[in-house]
Amino acid sequence: MPWKYLYPNTVAIETETNTKFDVKIGRSPSTMDDVELTPSGSAKQKFDAVSLTKFRAGFWEIFQKERRRSAMRNLVDNKFGGDTLQASIAIQNITKKPVSHRTIQAWLMEPGARSSRFCPEWALVALKAFVDAPENIDYLASCERISAGTSSYMPYSSAVDVRYGVKYATDAIANDEKRQREWSETSLTSLPHMISQFENKTERHFEHLDMHAHAMWRALREATDFEDFRRRVLDEVKDKEIGDTIVRKTRRAIEQGTDEFANDREFTE
Repeated sequence: MPWKYLYPNTVAIETETNTKFDVKIGRSPSTMDDVELTPSGSAKQKFDAVSLTKFRAGFWEIFQKERRRSAMRNLVDNKFGGDTLQASIAIQNITKKPVSHRTIQAWLMEPGARSSRFCPEWALVALKAFVDAPENIDYLASCERISAGTSSYMPYSSAVDVRYGVKYATDAIANDEKRQREWSETSLTSLPHMISQFENKTERHFEHLDMHAHAMWRALREATDFEDFRRRVLDEVKDKEIGDTIVRKTRRAIEQGTDEFANDREFTE
């Protein structure tokens, strides 16, 4: 039974009936009897006792999976500095099963995401066992030191590989699908506006690239050393950005009829 729920929230939505439920979790829930599930508001009158029992059984399954995801996230973030590669090595060390760091990233994705996968119990048990083993104290301490040392800066490629690769790829897929839906659902009357927006965005992007390329090319021909080159590029880019800001403000005043352009016919004396 499909549910929308993030542990340990106190609200869940059963998507087939689109009903919101209040969730009350016991201190150490081990069975579905330790979780109270109550329809919110007017929905209380919609379901009989048999239906509520079925709802609770379905929710309990999702609840356990979400709790495992949360526990896995807590271990990866707090014991491995968010490094899913090190966490995958730890799980493999205990289970002798092949577990990639992308698999762990998929386990950590929120439910509903295309790349989200449920974290199995054996993986969570293995990671806890690794963390609790006295012989791994030094290894975990080194993970914390590495995490602390890279907290201010981590190369983009490294951060993508061990932390955000699955999330960034999932977001890219979602953005592409959203864009395709927008274009496919656009009416013929709205199509010119959509095309115009796309052209304007593309034009601004190329203008931005051209501005930097032009500044670097001019500096390359005129600079006497690297510091002079760097200064010339930064100065020209900054000057162009200031000029572009002036143009944008002036355009906004013209289009909105404000400031000097508040009078349609003539400037006030």
